[in-house]
Amino acid sequence: MVRFAARRPSALACVLLAAGGSRRLGRPKQLLRRHARPLLLHAIDAVRGAAPAAPLVVVLGAERVRLRLVLRRAAGDLRIADNQRWAEGLASSLQAGLACVPRSARAVLVTLVDQPHVDARALRRLLTAWKKNPRVPAAARYDKRAGVPAVLPRSSWRALRALRGDSGARALLRDAQALSLVEMPEAATDLDTPEDVNAWRS
Repeated sequence: MVRFAARRPSALACVLLAAGGSRRLGRPKQLLRRHARPLLLHAIDAVRGAAPAAPLVVVLGAERVRLRLVLRRAAGDLRIADNQRWAEGLASSLQAGLACVPRSARAVLVTLVDQPHVDARALRRLLTAWKKNPRVPAAARYDKRAGVPAVLPRSSWRALRALRGDSGARALLRDAQALSLVEMPEAATDLDTPEDVNAWRS
């Protein structure tokens, strides 16, 4: 595990989910290239561009050996969370990432590796909304519903730890009593199938 360098405690931590096995795609989506760089590194750039002072946890599972080699090229400090249970579904990756955030964190920004249009600018809009009401979750809104990227305050972490299987943050957001929503059409593109990749590249 790569440890964080000593730094002033941050109220926000970031968790990038990159553990999936890309079964429908047939090859690791984390290694798909955009402008000659893997999507994994683009996702890291987006998080760091939006929250440069926040500690970053990258959750790996499938293809962890290959992805660790890619992460050696990533500038700056990050922590790698190895999710040995990644095949159980998204909930286990969320929980593995949450277990690695610093104790000082009061909220966690959750992002995905396979949303190629989500950049630092989009994440900054989300963080701006969260900062206006930091006790309430903030989430991207696309396809007429709330989803990830999302900022989850500590008060919601118990519910996150109770998720099972392929239930992710969207299930938690659906049941939230209060929620700050940010229109984010960039998040509507994800890369689950070869058709998704072809549409994105065209």
